[in-house]
Amino acid sequence: MKYKKIEPDQFDCTKTAMRPFGCMELWAGNERAHRSLDLAGLQSDVIAVPAGGDKGGDLSAVFSCSDNLARVVLADCVGHGYTAAGVARHVHQLLHKFQDIRDTAGLLGALNDAFTLSNQSSSGPLRLTTVVTGTFDGTSGEFNFAYAAHPRMFLWRERERRFLELGEGLEGLPLGYITGEIYNQQSVRLNHGDMILAFSDGATEVRSPAGEQLTSKGFLALAEKTLRGLPQPLVLQDFSRALLDGVHSHRGRESELEDDITLLSLRRVA
Repeated sequence: MKYKKIEPDQFDCTKTAMRPFGCMELWAGNERAHRSLDLAGLQSDVIAVPAGGDKGGDLSAVFSCSDNLARVVLADCVGHGYTAAGVARHVHQLLHKFQDIRDTAGLLGALNDAFTLSNQSSSGPLRLTTVVTGTFDGTSGEFNFAYAAHPRMFLWRERERRFLELGEGLEGLPLGYITGEIYNQQSVRLNHGDMILAFSDGATEVRSPAGEQLTSKGFLALAEKTLRGLPQPLVLQDFSRALLDGVHSHRGRESELEDDITLLSLRRVA
């Protein structure tokens, strides 16, 4: 698998800004939900379970853009409950402000600067938010992605029948830490049947009744086992439900979640 690392100075900002890139939000929210949407060459599915309420600090958003492109965003605001839900609403407002920025890493940079400045003008405690965002080209099959300190996504290679982690070296700083942070991005080509799985850290940090954390490695193994155990042809919604069920099983059926969990799945279709 080959990655293409793209540095900010490789972009002609003037040329990029002149190209139209109108985006329309198809769905966004930080509430308990299970939504499926068809995008440009993609099936998408989002399942979200806030901890201790109907809304939380995980914000997921799906956009349809010009040039046969689709964009997804998953943000995880520190904490959960009412306070984190308020931060998620603020991030959602900023997303609308910058949704037409074509460059994936540039979108994170704009979000970070605006979010950090709003932190500085606030009298409350420092608010931090991790984000992963990706843009899929339905014509070429290229998926371009960037992180702001968010857990690394998984890539399911249908031909190899296994999951891989995406984006080594793209950690970046979370939104709200410092202005001027420059984010890098990578891209990977999705073949038919390949799938991207993005998630909030509530899925990897969940603990068993004995205190054993699932971890990213354990969650990857759980996702792989879940996907291989489902009947074909795969129904994406069934995968989301079964994977979330596996997380609940690790936690213990009688125990409530300690953190919000959101799973965002994308699969390339013909």
